[in-house]
Amino acid sequence: MFKKGISEEFVQALKKWNHWEEIIRDRDLFVAIRDESINVYFQGCSLFKISCDGELSLETHYKYLVRPNLENPYLSWVGDTPPVDDLGQTILTKTFDIASLKKSSRWYAEPEKAGLHQILKYNDNIVDLEVVLSHKSDDEATGKDWEGKSRRVADRIDFAAVQKKDGLPFIVFFEAKRFANPELRSRKPEPPVVGQIRKYESFMQKHRSEMETSYRRVCQNLVDLGLPNRYDSRVKEVAESPERLAIDPEVRLVVFDFDEDQRVGKIWKEHKKKLSDHLGNRLLLKGSPSEFKSGISK
Repeated sequence: MFKKGISEEFVQALKKWNHWEEIIRDRDLFVAIRDESINVYFQGCSLFKISCDGELSLETHYKYLVRPNLENPYLSWVGDTPPVDDLGQTILTKTFDIASLKKSSRWYAEPEKAGLHQILKYNDNIVDLEVVLSHKSDDEATGKDWEGKSRRVADRIDFAAVQKKDGLPFIVFFEAKRFANPELRSRKPEPPVVGQIRKYESFMQKHRSEMETSYRRVCQNLVDLGLPNRYDSRVKEVAESPERLAIDPEVRLVVFDFDEDQRVGKIWKEHKKKLSDHLGNRLLLKGSPSEFKSGISK
């Protein structure tokens, strides 16, 4: 099953929340609408999740609550017991502070996700991030449980954008990889990322109707939440004429973070040819993630 969107009650609760204006004004934050919840991202990190069951509730990882500017971040002790009993009072922020959350999260921003953050900033038609494509819920989509036992990881595609083809709006999906990612390379004819994309496309074919319904609702939510100025006119067009929106069944591959020597290297050319043979013009390459403008916004 694939389901996204939030209720009118949820929309109104957010608009009354005193931090909502701060969130939608901050161009470094990305709002991703889930099924009756919202994740707010910064530099690829999900800073916090918002839900609404009569009233708004927030959830975040404790690591983002560590105060980033402690005067003295060191602890000292004698013996085997660190003085941790009162740490919650001294090292954790006591108020909801978006600036503090952003600073604390920088330690956890992986290079690939940080690059994706640049793409988000330069393309105002991107409407979703870390899209779960599986029967598992968003909350079940991590790799190990609290005991360290492995469990099934949900398939996630990096982002989705609204594009137009022949005058009609489509949701187009993108997988993003840094040049150094080993999934782009293989001695075999098919690099691992191609199989990954094929798996995504198989899911999309089976759940196309659910996905179209979901993204029609997401675009309407974004407009109702006061976010149309963060997005280009195509998002508003979908909200006004939702029946025209469709899902593009072919996933694009975005590759970034390489220099000129790497781009023209003999070994890479062989791997690039394999990718091109499978993906054709759906393979998008730029040395810097900030260069991705026309390839995604087009």
